[in-house]
Amino acid sequence: MDGVGEMSGGTHSLSAPPQQLVERRLQLTAAKIRRYGALTEDPNPIHYDPAFAAKTPFGKPIAHGTFTLNALWASVTASFGPDALGGMAADLRFVKAVVENDTVTARGNLIATTPPTYRVDIVDSAGTNVVEGQVSWSA
Repeated sequence: MDGVGEMSGGTHSLSAPPQQLVERRLQLTAAKIRRYGALTEDPNPIHYDPAFAAKTPFGKPIAHGTFTLNALWASVTASFGPDALGGMAADLRFVKAVVENDTVTARGNLIATTPPTYRVDIVDSAGTNVVEGQVSWSA
């Protein structure tokens, strides 16, 4: 899959979780942001209109928050396989917008094994957190 790597498989088990999730990157190009907006029927010009976005604190179009989360879903899938998403609980905060044409990286560190719980973040190309929180699975 473009930008996030292989979406199937997963080399680990939740019964023996690794210390770190597999990192996944996602490039949020202007074209991808526009396609995502069209797919989700999001008419907000902050995502596609450079003239409108120039008047905002962001200065240029920004990616949809839910689009940015795809890097994290890819990280979990690469670590445990796609079925792990079904039993996962997520407590996440969006802390910074991602401007178009930036690349984000999702990562996570194990903080508890019972139940498996990871402190996760998504960072932009400058290494600044844009999303942070935890993901866990029921014991």
